Amino acid sequence: MNDMNYTAVKRDVINARNTMYELIDKPDSDKIEFLTELHNRGESPQEIAGFAMALREMSKINLKLHGLTDIVGTGGDGKNTVNVSTGASILLASMGIKTAKHGNFGITGHHGSADFMKYMDYNFKMSENEILENIKRKRYVYILAPEYNSSFAKFLSARKQINFRTVFNILGPLTNPLNPDNVVLGTYSEDLANLYAQVIMEEGKKGFVVHGSDGMDEISLSSKSILYSVDKKIEKNIVDPEKITGGIVEIERISTEDSVKSFELLLSGLSGKNSYIKKFIAINAAPAVILNGMANSIEEAYDLSINYIENGKAIAKLREVCQ
Repeated sequence: MNDMNYTAVKRDVINARNTMYELIDKPDSDKIEFLTELHNRGESPQEIAGFAMALREMSKINLKLHGLTDIVGTGGDGKNTVNVSTGASILLASMGIKTAKHGNFGITGHHGSADFMKYMDYNFKMSENEILENIKRKRYVYILAPEYNSSFAKFLSARKQINFRTVFNILGPLTNPLNPDNVVLGTYSEDLANLYAQVIMEEGKKGFVVHGSDGMDEISLSSKSILYSVDKKIEKNIVDPEKITGGIVEIERISTEDSVKSFELLLSGLSGKNSYIKKFIAINAAPAVILNGMANSIEEAYDLSINYIENGKAIAKLREVCQ
């Protein structure tokens, strides 16, 4: 369990944490009743923060680490874009930023971040010492959600008996067991983006939550994006990709339904050979670059990210982390 000063956490967050502990081994009927009631009245940011806290604590990992960054998308935007958050996470590590990427295999297809890492022969099974060593030496570790946190599985049967989305559809991106201090989270809905920003603030973390106005759960290259910054308060800004990258990139340039082609596109972007994917990776890495104090603006962070791709450090880091 990450160290936590519980006296500094709101009581309703702790109450939600305790509720999850009480519920985890209850029969499906109790879980269904709870999830239904929660759905009908709506989940508060404090409840979501408390549930996420409990699920992180229940994971197999019991490490106390600080200064980590995660960059993760909710998925579900139906755009079939390349795994840009995965590419951006590798780029961050190449810049010396300690990155703990949390993810899973694709649910409706084979475009999940773990599908790409599997394609690269990444070793998902690691001891705590190996995780620490990877972060220390490589500045990177990929945390496969079901490998280290089986708590979600205990709700799977109950969720299958419910015909609506539950709080568990929200919790996934928040339950990285290494509990990074810095979070960049992309979502397909502006309302959900606002909710995630409130949860991140409840958790006492710093972060950015992004949402493309075209429905993308990333910073879009084809339309403006909403960017919520979280650092003790929430501020809303607009990112105009044309002003940052010098032009608009149509979504067809950065998406495909073919899994292998998607992975190859991501590789071509990380190596700088594909200018469209290169820009997509760089602009989505930019918020995390700012969080880690390496830039003061999206424009500055984007330019720095482009440099790390073009000088070969990003693709070299990918080879290193997958050894």
